[in-house]
Parts: sequence; structure tokens; C-alpha cells
Amino acid sequence: MPEQGILIGENISKHFGGTTALDNVSFCLRPGEVHALMGENGAGKSTLGKIFSGVYKQDSGKVIFNGEEVKIDNPRAAKEIGISIVLQEFNLLPDLSVAENLLICSDEFYSCRHSVLRKRAMYSHAQELLKLFELDGALNVHDKVEKLSVAQMQMLEILKAVDSDAKVIILDEPTAALSPHEVSQLFDIVKRLKAEKNIGFIIVSHKIEEIFEIADRVTVFRDGKQILNGEEMAGMTEQKLVKSMVGREINDLYGSREFGTHKEDEVVLEVRNLFDAKGRVKDISFELRRGEILGLTGIAGAGRSECARCILGVDKIKSGQVIVHGEEITHPTLRKSIEVGIGFVTEDRKNDGLILDESIMQNTSMVKHSMQKSPFLSTRQARATASEMKEKLNIKMGNMLDSCDSLSGGNQQKVLLAKWLTMNPDILIVDEPTRGIDISAKSEIYSILNRLSDSGVAILMISSEMPEIIGMCDRTIVMREGINAGELDHSQMTEESIATLATINSGGTVNEE
Repeated sequence: MPEQGILIGENISKHFGGTTALDNVSFCLRPGEVHALMGENGAGKSTLGKIFSGVYKQDSGKVIFNGEEVKIDNPRAAKEIGISIVLQEFNLLPDLSVAENLLICSDEFYSCRHSVLRKRAMYSHAQELLKLFELDGALNVHDKVEKLSVAQMQMLEILKAVDSDAKVIILDEPTAALSPHEVSQLFDIVKRLKAEKNIGFIIVSHKIEEIFEIADRVTVFRDGKQILNGEEMAGMTEQKLVKSMVGREINDLYGSREFGTHKEDEVVLEVRNLFDAKGRVKDISFELRRGEILGLTGIAGAGRSECARCILGVDKIKSGQVIVHGEEITHPTLRKSIEVGIGFVTEDRKNDGLILDESIMQNTSMVKHSMQKSPFLSTRQARATASEMKEKLNIKMGNMLDSCDSLSGGNQQKVLLAKWLTMNPDILIVDEPTRGIDISAKSEIYSILNRLSDSGVAILMISSEMPEIIGMCDRTIVMREGINAGELDHSQMTEESIATLATINSGGTVNEE
């Protein structure tokens, strides 16, 4: 007898050209549960979510909603029966207010016939909706969406789904750009909606620790095939989940590293009393030693990325010094930074790091090309560079002339790393180096960073993921509201000690007697 649920997929297959995205998979979501969909990039998890929400149409199999087979031809059809999806790319209008975005599809507040907007009623209804879910402190109905943080946009998308009377909400990588505090806020909303409105949630995610916190059951795909089918999280172990996702055991995600062995080594980068022109970085000082991995962490908005951008000369410095190999870099620029051996793996690979519609070969050679005097790129040299980086970083690609957007997230991240490694940097700044990639790719990125460190490259790692900071860094600086809230040696690092500095304590260095 088939399992009873509000949303069921039976024997679903989906192909994109010659690639099998889903191979005869089945799925069941119960009312009032959180069901995680997990797997590596390209495993098929997001594809299934998009089939349920009408973004894609399955090649075979059927979808059953509330006990009846349904044909979902587009997202509007999905929404009309009670299925909403919150994608990583939000469906919001930045020039409109929170209230207008929240109720834009509501016939009650918009009259297409007369093009009349009932503003007072709209704002009142939106305010009541925020109060109902205790979000009136987190969102202002009058604020334009362009002013919101990623976390606030996520909340707004979920409220849109709730107000449209959704019975099922699909969240595609909902925490990819959120701080731990924002993740906690999001999960509180999910738990309330699950308990009070009996809404079923499908969460597509790579983040194992979060799945153990929020999910009731888990389904795992690998290469389009179903490996686990609706397993209860109560009996699940991290080791079993990881092995199901990658097909092998990853016993040491962060690799073996001897922490704190670079304390007396050469200082390659010194930052003294750094202030930025926008007031987001306030009196930051630190030293980075050869072969060291130094963490820079804190909650979203703490000034971590802004600090890195000042060091590189991308953002303007108000005052302070950046000293590389004992020499001050006056009026830093990105070109000057490259010339003295600083590489920068940006947080946003899609918009700032790579040109996705250009070839893998061109992206790999971008920095090296910018350093040479000739304006022309030698195809022979570019091909040799791309081939070398493919082998060195184990980049899984078809042809190096394929566009970068043909690669998985993890392989795009490797291309972004390769782009900077072609300059043989002495100092490498990596901003959220594993954001949005699966656990297998994470393990490979950590291995690459450890090898670079062992070879003498000094690494400044910016990350909001505390396990990543603890697993990889010799020391970490915790930022809060632009200041240095404290520094921790590896032996002092715990999630609690980092979170305390990031949210409560005053500045200063934690010393262990």
C-alpha cells in the first residue's frame, strides 16, 4: 500500500539532453513535517523540487497532491493548488515595498480592472501578517525590498507563500547566505508554521548539521538515483548520511592539520588600525604569518568582507596601514595587491568571481592574463594553464572550452581558486570558500587550502560557518559591528566562544593562562 502524504512523487524521471537528472525516483511529504532532500551538486534534489513547483515538467511518473494526481505545468498552477517554492534567486520586486511584494498577487488588494491599489488595507493586512508570526520587529512593511538583507528577503518569500494558503513550501538552499542567528530565526518560523498551520516543508540543502536540527525525515539522491527514501532523522547518523550522499566515507572532512605551528614564523601581511570610508571597518589590526590559516568570522554585517576589500584596495580606506613583506602599500588597489602577491577568492563567484558564460579556459587564465604586458591572450598558454589547473585541483569538466556555467557549484569554486593560483600568490584571501557546494566538494577545497598552507601560502579565511573556522584555522579574529571583538587560538575555539564574542562581549583578546 502506498505511503499516505500531502505531496507524493511516484517513479519520476527527468532528462536534460543526454543527462539523467532523476531516474525513477519516488518521494512522500507528510503534512506538518520537514522533509530534507540531500545529495551532491547535480544529484537531482533541486530538480525534484522544481518539478513539484512547476518550474520543470517530469518526463515520466506522476505527482499526487492531496490524494489526487495533478498536472503542474507552471509555478502559477502549483501555487493555485497550494505548492510554493522559495528559490535561491528570489522572486521579489526591489523597487516595491515589503507590503506590496507580500500581496502583489492578491485580488483582494489589487483590482486589475481599474488598476486600483488599496494601499491602506494592504499595509494594514501586511502588518497584521508580520505580527502574527512575530516578524514585525524584523521587517517594516514600508521598506523597499532593495534595502532588505538576504535573510529578510527569505522571510518575506515564506510569508508570501503562507498568505497564499500554501500547504507545501519548498525551500531551495534557504540558509546558503545566512548567518547562524538568521538561520535560527528562519528555523523558528518553519517550526511555527509546521506546528500551527500543519504546512509541509521540503528543504533542499547541503548543510548536514542544519538538517539534523530542523528535519523530521531525509531523502538522499546520488547521480539522479534514490539512495535513502524518507528515512527518519531520529535514527540517522552523520556518517550514514555522508556516505549516502557521496558514496564513500569522509572520516576527516577538514584533513589532518598541525595547528599553531606558525606562531614564530615570518609575518607576511600586517594590518594596522584599519578604518574604511563607509564606517563598516573600525580600527582593525592583525598579523598573518607564512603558512598560517587565519580566520575572520562574525555574524552577517560584522565587516569581515569589507575588511578584506579594504586590504585589497577594492574599497576605499579612510585610515590605517596595509603592510606586505615589511613594505607599506600606500593607496592600495587591486592591481597593486596582485603585484605584491595577494590573491582574492571572492564570496560571490557568480557575480564577482567568474564570467559564467565564458569558457573555463578563459576564466582560469583571467588573473594571469591581467598581469602580462600584452593585451592578447595566448591560446596555447591559456590551454596549458587550464590543463595544469584541471589536474592540480581535480576539476571535473567536459571540454575546457565549455562555459563555466556548465560546471557544478563545487567545480566552479575550483575554477575560481585556479584563477588566483595561476599567479602563485604568497597571500590568499578566501571569502566563504565553500558556500553553496556539497560536502564532497568541501572536502576537496579544504584539502587544497591545506596543501597551499603547507607550501607556505598565508591564508586569510573569511567564513560565517563556525565548524569550518574551528576545523581549518590556526587562529581566528571575531568581528562584531566592524570592530575586533576578540582573537582565539585554535585551542580556545568552540562554537560557544566564537558566538559569545560575535554577539555579546566587548573587544579584546581572549588569553588562556
